[in-house]
Amino acid sequence: MTGEEDKPDEPNLYKGTLERCRDTLIPDCRDTVHEGTGSPAQAIAGPIGEGGWECREATEWLTELTEHCNGILDAFDDAIDAVRSEASAQPERVPAHDWRGNNWPRTWSMEQRMR
Repeated sequence: MTGEEDKPDEPNLYKGTLERCRDTLIPDCRDTVHEGTGSPAQAIAGPIGEGGWECREATEWLTELTEHCNGILDAFDDAIDAVRSEASAQPERVPAHDWRGNNWPRTWSMEQRMR
């Protein structure tokens, strides 16, 4: 055997990154935005809306804020599902020199610098 056939396969480091995002990064970000139940806007809307004073503009602003915040937590859940799907489609090991293998940290670093 010569050439590519001699080279061992490598662990899929890309899959590991996806799994860490699914299990830790995205849930932590979701909890940073809002930990609990209800709308993330409730921390702002509750004290303003229940302050005992009347202000039509504030009520309209709170309604708009709450509408804009609807779906934020669902978007995090959708992201977790999308990453879970991508991770499950990935093999545990990849051929030598594959971008998802030992080259993955270099690929990730280059992408971050290009943004």
